[in-house]
Amino acid sequence: MTMELHQPSLGEINITTRVLETIAAKAASEVEGVHKLHSSFQKEVGGLLGMDSTRVGARVKRQGSEISIDVEVHLAYGYSIPEVAIKVQQRVKEQILFMTDLVVQEVNVHVVTIETDKGKETDYLHLAEEDEVLGELSE
Repeated sequence: MTMELHQPSLGEINITTRVLETIAAKAASEVEGVHKLHSSFQKEVGGLLGMDSTRVGARVKRQGSEISIDVEVHLAYGYSIPEVAIKVQQRVKEQILFMTDLVVQEVNVHVVTIETDKGKETDYLHLAEEDEVLGELSE
């Protein structure tokens, strides 16, 4: 599917949905609090095999002249989900308008997961250890 812009004196400009998806994905990934965009197992394997994986994270739907975009994101722990989602919606709409002169009617943000720091080690006090520590303190 392609979107067409007309400049009668110059000719046509065709923009594919893949281009819009790429712009939307990049715009969403630049928002603070977005850890990464969601990708399916098929897309991950396709990327490893050298197949095109630019459609990761965003999907464009067109119904008549209306354009809607679905973005699936993984958010970083500690950020407000509604605030980050609104920023993603605004950023995607702004970038599509700026780069293509197309107006997006809606951006649907789907929060898939909240990502915690995997590299950061957290010391958890287990109940058995807690009894030992409390026993040592009472002595």
